[in-house]
Amino acid sequence: MADLHHPHPTIPSDVLASPPSPEPNATPKPPPSRATLIQKLRFLLLRYAANSAHTADRTLVRLSTILSTPGGIDTILCTTSYTLTLLSALLSKILERRLTNIATDIASKADGILFPGETLIAEIPASTSTKRIAQIVGSSKALAEVISDYRVFVRLWGLVGLYTWARATYLEPLPQEAERKDRILRALTWTSIASCVGSQILENGAYLSSKGALTTDGWVGEMGKKRELKWWTWSARFWAAYVGIELARLGVEHYYFPSASAVGSNGQGDGEKDDKIEVEEIRKSRKLASWNWWKDFVSNIGYAPMTLHWSLEEGLLSEMGVGACGMVAGGALLVDAWSNTV
Repeated sequence: MADLHHPHPTIPSDVLASPPSPEPNATPKPPPSRATLIQKLRFLLLRYAANSAHTADRTLVRLSTILSTPGGIDTILCTTSYTLTLLSALLSKILERRLTNIATDIASKADGILFPGETLIAEIPASTSTKRIAQIVGSSKALAEVISDYRVFVRLWGLVGLYTWARATYLEPLPQEAERKDRILRALTWTSIASCVGSQILENGAYLSSKGALTTDGWVGEMGKKRELKWWTWSARFWAAYVGIELARLGVEHYYFPSASAVGSNGQGDGEKDDKIEVEEIRKSRKLASWNWWKDFVSNIGYAPMTLHWSLEEGLLSEMGVGACGMVAGGALLVDAWSNTV
């Protein structure tokens, strides 16, 4: 049988050719030194640190700007409080599930050991993660309650702000030729003021009663507790009315909001520079109005279920639902406040 392997295989000529000799003046490139790599790494670390410092500085300046106004403080505290409420509710669910699994496991193992009528009492050390979850739940609830109490306290003098709101509205009457939209919005404004005044008065009374500051016959004992609960409930109902009025106002503004074609048709006749600047300002104003509309809409949609929840003595939402709705309501205002500090 013929051999399948060639005894003298054909080798390409370029392989048989001798390797090219290096040029006399060519010098091999040295590998990168360790010092060069360290310098590059140091440069990257310094640049990262500089960027981080710049970001932290900008964040703190913006945060300071928000915290410089009462409204900004309340917005941050509102979002923080309801975030903690949601966090504690979620962790409580996890903790409850873990404890239920442990109890079920113990019961299943002890089922065939105990006699009828016997009771098993066992003390099982909790794991480190379970203890940590329980600690976070307790801390979150406590801090959320402190923030909530503070926010109610600083609203005790909220009637002063409501007076200035009513005063400014009264001192700026509508002209006789006012459009239908303006008349509707003015009526909604007065209704909003009335609902806020009612809510604030009732909240102030209920809060002072809960702190023992009201000591007359109608505010002590069992009768006082019932009256306090009633005032809390009606305060929330007036607040719910205010949220409903705000949604109605947003509906009116959306209905009468000028279309983009109507805005774009102004000032484009001769293409003058002043006309173009005016059109650009109108578009910016329209964009800002649209942003404010969505901010108010999202915030009030978040508040609406909460106001209904507290308007009922038996409640409507779970703790998780309250935290989620509060995060949406406060978060919309916080995003707006943060964007205004750029």
